[in-house]
Amino acid sequence: MNVYFVVALLPRVENDFIEAIQGLIIRRMGSMYLDQFILDIIPHENDMDFVTIASKEGKIHLKASSATAMGYGLHEYLKTIPTQTNWENDPLILPEKLPLVISPMHLKRYTKYTYYENVCTFSYSQWTWSWGKWQNHIDWMALNGINVPLAFTGQEKVWQQTYQRFNITSLDSFFAGAGFLAWGRMGNVQGSWVRGPLPQEFIDNQFQLQLKILKRMQSFGMIPALPAFGGHIPEELVALNPNAKVVRSPPWINFQKPYTSVYLLDPTDPLFLEIGKAFVEEQNRLFNYTGVLYQTDTYNEMDPAYSDSNYLKASSEAVLASMRAVNPKAVWLMQGWLFTFSSFWTLERIRSYIEPLPNDGLIMLDLYSDVKPMWQKTDGYFGKYWIYCVLHNFGGNLGMRGDLKTIAEDPIDARKQGNMIGIGLTMEGIFQNYIVYDLTLQMAWKSTKVKVLQYVESYAHARYNVVKDPNVAAAWHTLATTVYNVYKTFGGVTKNIVGLRPRWGIIQESFMPTKLPHDPSDIIFAWKSLLRAASQPALANHSSFQRDIVDITRQALSDALCLAFQSLEFAFHEHSISYQEMQKKVEQMKQYIKALDQILSTNTQFMLGPWLRDAQRLTTIQEQASYFIFQAKNQITRWGDNNGNALSDYASKDWAGLVSSYYLPRWEIWFDFMLKAYESSSSIDSGKYYSVLEDFELKWQVNDTQNFATIPLENSVDISRNIFTMLTGEKVLILSTIDTTDAKEPDIDEDLGNLPICLLDCLW
Repeated sequence: MNVYFVVALLPRVENDFIEAIQGLIIRRMGSMYLDQFILDIIPHENDMDFVTIASKEGKIHLKASSATAMGYGLHEYLKTIPTQTNWENDPLILPEKLPLVISPMHLKRYTKYTYYENVCTFSYSQWTWSWGKWQNHIDWMALNGINVPLAFTGQEKVWQQTYQRFNITSLDSFFAGAGFLAWGRMGNVQGSWVRGPLPQEFIDNQFQLQLKILKRMQSFGMIPALPAFGGHIPEELVALNPNAKVVRSPPWINFQKPYTSVYLLDPTDPLFLEIGKAFVEEQNRLFNYTGVLYQTDTYNEMDPAYSDSNYLKASSEAVLASMRAVNPKAVWLMQGWLFTFSSFWTLERIRSYIEPLPNDGLIMLDLYSDVKPMWQKTDGYFGKYWIYCVLHNFGGNLGMRGDLKTIAEDPIDARKQGNMIGIGLTMEGIFQNYIVYDLTLQMAWKSTKVKVLQYVESYAHARYNVVKDPNVAAAWHTLATTVYNVYKTFGGVTKNIVGLRPRWGIIQESFMPTKLPHDPSDIIFAWKSLLRAASQPALANHSSFQRDIVDITRQALSDALCLAFQSLEFAFHEHSISYQEMQKKVEQMKQYIKALDQILSTNTQFMLGPWLRDAQRLTTIQEQASYFIFQAKNQITRWGDNNGNALSDYASKDWAGLVSSYYLPRWEIWFDFMLKAYESSSSIDSGKYYSVLEDFELKWQVNDTQNFATIPLENSVDISRNIFTMLTGEKVLILSTIDTTDAKEPDIDEDLGNLPICLLDCLW
C-alpha cells in the first residue's frame, strides 16, 4: 500500500478526539457514565488503527489511535454487557455500574478505511432528517468505526453560488425535487415534476445542516467525501455559451423531457475545468473544507456518447483535473456501479476510463462486491485502490434477506488481491436487515473469516440485552440458515407483492425478486420462537425486540400473500374452482393485507405517518407543505411522472397507512376486475383496469387531506400473537424451553435453491 497516498487522506490532528468521544458517551449513555471511563489517544501502529479495551483504576480504559477506533472499541465493549447501538438509535440497556474488563481486548484494523453510504441513501432514507437524527446517526458511525462517510447534504447552495459566476439566473428547472436530489446530482433527472420548484428555504436549511454534519464528522476525525463536478449542466448555461461542446445524456429509465436528457459538457471543452474548479473552490470556502476526498459520477446508468478510448480517457481525466486545479492532492471517489452495465462497459473501455488516472488520484467503490464483484473482472481495477462494498438493498425495500456467509468470508480473500484499502456499506436504503450491515462493519477489523453461527448468536444477545436465551437462539439460528443464507443472488431483498401493481406473473426471481428463496415454515418457526421469548417482560418491552417481532410478522404475512396469490393465479387460469371459492381466496388475501397494516401500525419504524410528518416539517411556509408531502408520497409510489410507470413501486415500503390507503385499494380494484373476468370466463380487461388504477394513484399522491398516525396505539407482541394464531391456527404457548421438533437447520454452506443471477443489463 502506498503510504503517501494513505497519509494524504488522513485529517490533520487539530480536533480534540477525546472530547468528541466524551460527547458521544454523554449523548448515547448518559453523563453519569463519563467518569467510568479513562480515554487515551496514542499514535498509529503500522498505519492501521487499533484500540485496546481494559480495566484501569476501577474504570474502563479505552486506548486507541483515533476517535473512530475508540468509538468502535467502546461499541465492542458495550456488546459484552450485552447491548448495542443500531440505525434506529434504540436505547442502550446499561447497569448503573459498568462491569470491568476481565481480559483485555486488543483490536486492530486490517483494512484502512470503513466507507459509508450510497449516493441514493440520502434520498431514500435521509432527505427529511433534522439535525437531531443526523447527530444520532453520526454517533452510530463513530461507534462502528466508520471513518470515510459520504457527505452530500446541502450542495445545492454551493451550485447556486458556483453558477452565479457563470451568469446563471435560475436553477429551478435544473435542481431535482427534494425527494429525488440523488438522481439530479448524478445527471439522471432534472426539475421537480407535478409540484415545484425546489424551495429556496429548503436549499438554505440544508446548507446550514451540512455545516453541522461536517463539523461533527470532522470532530471524530472522519474523512467526509464531498461532491464534485461530473459534467452535467443546466440548459441556461448552454444558451449562454453557444460555442461550448455539449451532448444530451441519454434518457434515463423512460423519463421524458424536460425531466431527463440532461446536458453534459464535453470533457475537452475549457468550460469543464472552469466550472469544476469553481465548484470545488466555492465548496471549500463555504464549508471550510480542508480535506482532499471528492465523489462524483458522470455516467451513472447512462452510457457515454462516444466509445472511443481517447474520449473515455479525456472524460475521466477532466473530472480529476477540475478537483486538482484547487487541491493538487485531491482524490476522486468513484462509484463502480456504471461498469456493471456490461453491454457498453467492456474490459477495454473500463481500462481506457480509469487506467490513465494516477494511482494516488482515484479510489474505486466496488459497489456490489457481495454479488457482482467488478474488482475480479478488472484485475483489481487495474492496480487502482478500491473498497469492498456491500450493496444488498435497492430502494429501501424491507424483505428479510441476506448472505452472511459471503460477507463473513469474501472480504478476507479479497484483501489478499490487489489494492483493497477498505470495506463499505453502499445500500440504497437503510432501516432494514441490520444484521447484514453489522457483520460487514466488523469485517474491517477481522484477520480471518468469521464463523457465521457464532457471530449470529452473539449479535442476537447484544441486540436484545439477553444472555443464552434458548428461544432467541433458536429463532436467529433459523434465520441465519434460511433468509440470511441466500448465496450471491442478484437483485436485492425479496419484495412483498402487496407493494406492487397487481397483475398476473408478479412472482419472479430476477431484479427485486418476489419469489421466496426460503421455506415459509422456517419463518413461522423463528416467529414462534421469538413470541415464546416474549414471555420475559424485559424482552417484550425491548425496542429492538419489538421491531423484530413486527418485522418477522411482516415477513410471515408477506410469505402468506405470495403463496395465496400463486394459488389464486393457478385457480384462475385452470378455472378449477367455483366463483364462490374464488371469492373466498380473495377475502383471504384481503385479510392478510389488513393484518399486515395492523402489525405495522404498532411500531413507528413501519408507519407512513412519520415519513410524511418529517417531510412536512421541512418548511415553515404552509403553502410549501404540499410540495414536500408530494415528494414523500411520489418517491415511495409512482417514482416520477409521465415515465410509463418504469419505476413505480421501486421504493415500495411495508408501512402502516401506505398498506391501508394505497396498496389495499389497488388490490381491491384488481380483485374486482379479476372476479368479473373469472365469472364470465374471460380475460381481465387490462386497458380499463390500468386506467382505473392510474386514476386512483394520481389522486392519492396529491391528496393532502389524509391524516396518518405517527404514534402506535397497540402492542406489537399482542397483535403478533393474534396474527400468528390467525395464520397457523395455533396459539403460542409461553414456555421456558423450546420445542425443536419442527425446526429446520440447513447447512450454512448450502446454496439455497441455486438461485440464478440475473444479467444486470436486463435491470430495467
